[in-house]
Amino acid sequence: MQPLNSVVQARRLKRDYLTRYLSIVSAMFALLSSPPGLSTTLKKLDIDEVINEAELVFEGEVLIHETRQDLNTGLINTYVTFSIFDVVKGSYAQNTIELKFAGGTFNGETVKVNGSRIPEQGEQGIYFVESTDQNLINPLVGWSQGHFIIKEVDGERIIFTTGQKPVVGIQSVSSIPPSIKRPNTIIEESGDTAAGVSVDRLGEMRQRLNVNEIKSEILEMIR
Repeated sequence: MQPLNSVVQARRLKRDYLTRYLSIVSAMFALLSSPPGLSTTLKKLDIDEVINEAELVFEGEVLIHETRQDLNTGLINTYVTFSIFDVVKGSYAQNTIELKFAGGTFNGETVKVNGSRIPEQGEQGIYFVESTDQNLINPLVGWSQGHFIIKEVDGERIIFTTGQKPVVGIQSVSSIPPSIKRPNTIIEESGDTAAGVSVDRLGEMRQRLNVNEIKSEILEMIR
């Protein structure tokens, strides 16, 4: 017969495990089921951090959207398949990649994670992937901060933020002394960009970055 103390200890460990598990699941449901207008806290990064923390940076296009519901947790996720045009950082041998984003619409039920934007069908862009295999709410570094959209303007492929602002420049801020460098804050909306990314906010028709220019800037910062 198993000693009483061992039985009590085993039951206690099992109870503690179940408590932690249910807490995690409840927290995830609370996050994914947040009502419209509830903000998500996310740290504003430097563009240097976005590049350094990315396992993979690629130019590509969204080919397929597939929304699935996890049978164990009931959570809804959208699986996005991208065609890869060019790998800017990292190593990836295949021509396509599938990334999972929390949220989506499944069987008439819509779950939205505020502050997280799922790449749209047919969208082309530059994507900074934090991890190709971890289970993340949004696999892109800093969410909107690692997500740039490509649009054709006057025959040229121009870079835009997820907030629909054209990018006019990116510049490393790693060399700025900490004493005068602006401290990182919390991003306020889903279209916010990383520090070091300049955008045309007023429609001043300033020189806008095209695809080749932003990739050159990224490669220069990697070096």
